Amino acid sequence: MRAFVALEISGRAADSLVDFEKELLAAGADIKFVERENLHLNLRFLGEVTDAQAAEVQSRLGRLAMKGAEVVIRGVGAFPSPSRPRVIWAGVAQEHEGHVTEIARQVIESLEGIGERDDRPFRAHVTLGRVRSGRNMRELGELLHENSGREFGTVILSEVKLKSSVLTPNGPVYRDAGVFRLS
Repeated sequence: MRAFVALEISGRAADSLVDFEKELLAAGADIKFVERENLHLNLRFLGEVTDAQAAEVQSRLGRLAMKGAEVVIRGVGAFPSPSRPRVIWAGVAQEHEGHVTEIARQVIESLEGIGERDDRPFRAHVTLGRVRSGRNMRELGELLHENSGREFGTVILSEVKLKSSVLTPNGPVYRDAGVFRLS
């Protein structure tokens, strides 16, 4: 199965992020948006894993003693940069980033040797959409700049989830393959 480990985004923060996606749409940029039910903070993308590897992931995650937290979703930007956007994201407030980074560190270290290798440094972010073309880039850049400090709401991080991802022509379909409570 295609899998990743994540913290889900829900409640008012998810609603606010979807409202911002609508603003991006109104700006005329060509973006494939992430649906509300799929908004998450990705901790570790695994790629294709076997059933045995998925079971090992569940076992390793089940042994972790991770602490939950309340974090604010704040700010927007783009990877690799706002001037050359491919991915539009919302961030975690700087004062709360350490909570997410610590959970990610534990997950990444515990899953060493399983899944695709990724040497990029961890950045706490919620992917909002992927840019499909250069249409209305100036408007998109202005909107990102204007909202660089925008607050979207608070999220209580209470569970880490192992998610399966099935790619379809209408976008990915995510399912919970494992749920791990945070203390």
